[in-house]
Amino acid sequence: MLAIVQHLLEMLRIHYNALGASCLICMSLVGVLDYSHGVHGCDLYCWQQQLDRVEDKPMALMLLIAGFKLSLILALTLFSYTQTRPALEQSIGYVKRRYRRFIVMRLLAAHHQFVHGDDQLQSRHSELMLAIQLFRSDARKLYERTAEHLRQSVHQMLHVEEQLEQELLQKGYDKYTCVNQLRDVDIYRLVLALPFSKL
Repeated sequence: MLAIVQHLLEMLRIHYNALGASCLICMSLVGVLDYSHGVHGCDLYCWQQQLDRVEDKPMALMLLIAGFKLSLILALTLFSYTQTRPALEQSIGYVKRRYRRFIVMRLLAAHHQFVHGDDQLQSRHSELMLAIQLFRSDARKLYERTAEHLRQSVHQMLHVEEQLEQELLQKGYDKYTCVNQLRDVDIYRLVLALPFSKL
């Protein structure tokens, strides 16, 4: 029984637009019939008599359907303006710029830690090589597409760790000129220029 209820709720979530349109149609039809019966005393039999008097019934039916469709479209349009609109999805260009900035800032932070860190040189060198390897792996997503990447959206593939990004921004790594001016081709050249890890 619970599975049937869950399936029914899932169907309602999927087809809520059709359900809303059906409800509007029923409400409009009931409203017209109620108004005609309450004001003019016209019941269903009266409507049938009115239809019998029409000579060109197909044309009248087409006009009735067209007018009803226009009314429904107008009602749905007005109803859509009352709903809160979700935030616009970020453009692909913005996502790529943000991703380029993030991976370069992360590499600069690793280089800064290598130069000014207090750990032993071997440990700092190992961490820098790991950071370069991570940069090279993430940078390839900008110009290489694997089968797994093709199944993802650009926003999923070029994911940015927001907490780490905020920490890097607070430390001022975005102030470097190279961070905001690098293009995809520059990232590609940088990947080729960086040394490979020999760990």
